[in-house]
Amino acid sequence: MKINTIPLKIVVSVIMVITVILSIVFGIGIWEIFHKPDILFIKVLFYFSFLISLLLNLVSCSQVYKILKYMDKDVIFTKQIQGIINRIKKITYAVFVVLWGIFPMMYHAAMITKVYATIPIALVFIFSPLMLSTFTAVIEQLLRKIIEIKSEHDLTV
Repeated sequence: MKINTIPLKIVVSVIMVITVILSIVFGIGIWEIFHKPDILFIKVLFYFSFLISLLLNLVSCSQVYKILKYMDKDVIFTKQIQGIINRIKKITYAVFVVLWGIFPMMYHAAMITKVYATIPIALVFIFSPLMLSTFTAVIEQLLRKIIEIKSEHDLTV
């Protein structure tokens, strides 16, 4: 069964381009912070955590693109795909850890502006990679089980 992956490749490519643009913007933000006399550790942590999470997201998108290439070759249920999914899971865990760096800035902004609704919004933003990594772990286990069933089926035939 041939799967048309062109729309998915386009979406992943657009996400990658947006990620590169945002990385450039946050890189410029970091550059501007270091040229001002009022360097705050919270600002630096905020920008660096966003930049690192964007770069990790870029790596994750490239891994998804690699999975789509394997799908084009009709090689879906293999150990290589399982390894790629495992890498994506680890990257999303890393993004979850790195995004905790934005929380001090969001808390500081909430205290200054008295808009306390930004704290739960920041927490949702921080915990979204954890939900994605949980979903990826489930997909990884399903793929592992499918590979086992496929190898048993290959042995019986």
